[in-house]
Amino acid sequence: MKKLIFAAAAVAGMGAFALESANVVGYNTGATGSDNNFVTIPFADIGYNTADIQSIKISDGGAGMIGWGTETFAIWEGLPTAVVGSGFVYWDSSLDPAQEATSCYWGDAAGNKAAYSIAPGQGVVINCASDLEVSTSGEVSDEQIKFTTVQDNNFTGNPFPSAIDIQSIKISDGGAGTIGWGTETFAIWEGLPTAVVGSGFVYWDSSLDPAQEATSCYWGDAAGNKAAYSIAPGQGVVVNCAADLEVTIDAPFAL
Repeated sequence: MKKLIFAAAAVAGMGAFALESANVVGYNTGATGSDNNFVTIPFADIGYNTADIQSIKISDGGAGMIGWGTETFAIWEGLPTAVVGSGFVYWDSSLDPAQEATSCYWGDAAGNKAAYSIAPGQGVVINCASDLEVSTSGEVSDEQIKFTTVQDNNFTGNPFPSAIDIQSIKISDGGAGTIGWGTETFAIWEGLPTAVVGSGFVYWDSSLDPAQEATSCYWGDAAGNKAAYSIAPGQGVVVNCAADLEVTIDAPFAL
């Protein structure tokens, strides 16, 4: 089964996307895998450049099995064991202390509704059972995403409601010449932190392109051949590199 990372994004396998009205509002859905689902959210709150945690909805088709403290949300940084954020829980509306909820919602350990903004391109982790449906909705953006890396694993993803090529993800050290020599890698994780899938692409300096066609750093295989790899909307990915580099993710369209 597919496991997901959200970046403020879609879950791996979230293939159902639609735009609604002139406001360019959309939604995305996908099925969870067991344990950790690494995702990104491909929408922002209308009028804002962040996404509210409440825009992430989980459904079991009305079976009544969710919302009882087993679905959790977290943000990871660095090594797999490093978890930041307060760790929100998905609650059934009947457990809202304020008695205001009309559907399942994200809250703290005591059930109080969470107010938490997810930055564009931020990868998040949803831990839950398999075969649930996760959906996100909001305003579509065509703005380039930028963030500064931490040491080791950087959890991000495709923050757009359309597939992007791996080459849309660029890394910069400001021209210092320290990147592109085999130390920056790309992977997709599924399930437990120790499970890594995909061929593991490497960020190469243009001088190492066997085809001698590259004009800038690029993602390639272990032999340096340029990679052609599509990242689904909301698919969470991991960029492993040094700290204090700049990562940009280009939008696949213009609005």
